Amino acid sequence: MKKNSTAIKPAPTPARLFWQIAQINAVTLGGGYVIVPVTATSFEKKGWMEEKEFYDIFARAQAFPGPIALSTSILTALRLCGWKGAVAAFFGVVIPPFAAIILVSGLISRYGSLPAVQRFLAGAGAVVPGLIAGMIWKTASKRSWTPLRVAETLGVAAILILFPAYSLPILLLAISGLYCIEGPCKHSK
Repeated sequence: MKKNSTAIKPAPTPARLFWQIAQINAVTLGGGYVIVPVTATSFEKKGWMEEKEFYDIFARAQAFPGPIALSTSILTALRLCGWKGAVAAFFGVVIPPFAAIILVSGLISRYGSLPAVQRFLAGAGAVVPGLIAGMIWKTASKRSWTPLRVAETLGVAAILILFPAYSLPILLLAISGLYCIEGPCKHSK
């Protein structure tokens, strides 16, 4: 965000945190990689957390199994409000999509064949890749890029495109290897 962002304010109550996370999860389409940047912006605007700290937590949350929006929200809430905040965040992430699925499935089964509904769903689905690309761009622009990092990133992307059936294991191995090359393993001998 901006260099001169607002000062960090006191942490929210678990109830306020639940409400903020629930609102975000109720109106965002596209899953965790869309929800996470919206949450980061929201928390920074409210003065609850600096964007950098949020994305540090987001990076750690990727090590946990399960949906990334859930892991990120729980870890962020744990940092802001302790275990009560983590419980509030869990329900803030889970309740809106659960309720939406129940509501929307009934509506789609009844009105899904209407052309306007089909156009809306196609349009909503088309927005998701753009939102994900925006998050990737925002995260990547904060890194210091060397020719080696560019080559590594392009190599991993090429492998994932060429071998989509093996994407997850290849991605995990590549990330582990790059972490060792670029990270702490480089200095330990």
